[in-house]
Amino acid sequence: MQDYFLSIKSLKVLYEQKGETVTALDSVNLSLNQGKRGVIIGPSGCGKSTLISVLAGLNSNYSGEVLIDGRPPTIGGETAMILQDFGLLPWKTVWDNVVLGLKLRKRTTAEINVAVATLLEKLGLCSLAKRYPAQLSGGQRQRVAIARALVLEPRLLLMDEPFSSLDALTREEIQDFLLEIWEETRLTILLITHNIEEAVFLGQKIFIMSSGPGHIQQEVENGLAGASHLRGKVQFLEMCSSLRSFLRGRYSDAATA
Repeated sequence: MQDYFLSIKSLKVLYEQKGETVTALDSVNLSLNQGKRGVIIGPSGCGKSTLISVLAGLNSNYSGEVLIDGRPPTIGGETAMILQDFGLLPWKTVWDNVVLGLKLRKRTTAEINVAVATLLEKLGLCSLAKRYPAQLSGGQRQRVAIARALVLEPRLLLMDEPFSSLDALTREEIQDFLLEIWEETRLTILLITHNIEEAVFLGQKIFIMSSGPGHIQQEVENGLAGASHLRGKVQFLEMCSSLRSFLRGRYSDAATA
């Protein structure tokens, strides 16, 4: 029996809303090998962000089994998360945003300075270190958010719609940038997106969620992931079309059931 780095079995999450109990996730089963890139797609309201919050250790009110390298998720463990709005503090400079996590982990000033300076140099952000988020482009802010996550040296990187606010060209540039980082670090990555082309380009394993209460209704092994030269080619477009047809068929069926 294979041991997965990320393993979710029979996950169920309930929450209270206006005096009623709502099921956000039900019978979620998901597994991902160490060093692989997984992508979750599905309709709005299916519980994707709820799933990410459980994996990040932000929500412990669930039933079922959730294991990251054999242990339940915890805040401040070996997991980092990047949010849709980047999560940067507007009153702090690029440098201060990136060092924040290391300060919370009580690293020494010397350790922080070396780690942050090295990473900003590697990511091409040194010239922006004294700027504030409002002085950056969307792509630059996304790079800073990635830097803030990577400086913690996580083993699992969670990304919740991280590129949704970027224009199409910047989005592709940051997708390529993420792949470069993955090639170097071999992080395990789990990313949420509504963009089917993005899912096909980034996801070695694509998880398709049902409408709420969410569960994984299909897993797709994707051999086209990371192949920049195939963007726009027949194989790539056919994979996107197949996923789009599956999504439309399933969700239209659910709506008329």
